[in-house]
Amino acid sequence: MAFSCVTRYVFSILPLLVILTITPLSSSLSPGDKVTTELLNQLCAKPPIDNITFCVWQTSYAITVSLDLGGLVDMVLEKTRVFGNMNLSAMKELAAATTTNPYLKDTYEICVIDYELAVTAIEGAQEFARSKSYELVPQAASKALDIISSCEADLKDLKLKNVGAYSIRNSVFEKMCNIGSVFSNVLTS
Repeated sequence: MAFSCVTRYVFSILPLLVILTITPLSSSLSPGDKVTTELLNQLCAKPPIDNITFCVWQTSYAITVSLDLGGLVDMVLEKTRVFGNMNLSAMKELAAATTTNPYLKDTYEICVIDYELAVTAIEGAQEFARSKSYELVPQAASKALDIISSCEADLKDLKLKNVGAYSIRNSVFEKMCNIGSVFSNVLTS
């Protein structure tokens, strides 16, 4: 009788032991995890990413599947930095070319400063990612997002038709900063 109780107990716990040995102890991702389409879809579905299609488009390149998660974060941050620098150049040109409307000129000049700070924050995030200081990457990426959101609000306040294209470019940069922030946050969770 005692033997049957022990047998039942062992056989009832055996499936649990098998599951525990097969399943990893943590479902968190590590920087060395390989990037797959499923992983990209999973990352792009994380809040606060509000445009999954944009996120998947932004990250779906042939090179992406040869990267690990740390490399993906670096790639996203590099693309964000490059696009931010392009927007910075455009804002500088707008600020220099605007001479008749002082409010408009001031707004562009403030956005130039915002872009300089945001691009610097993205560069800082890249340095942290490359030095494997992953806990600092999301903070720097979020800082860029916060800074550039200020420029976005200023551009929307203008409500001028000729500002629309720059507001759209700014919105794209803002989404890129958000993706960088969310992706890099995964490295620390």
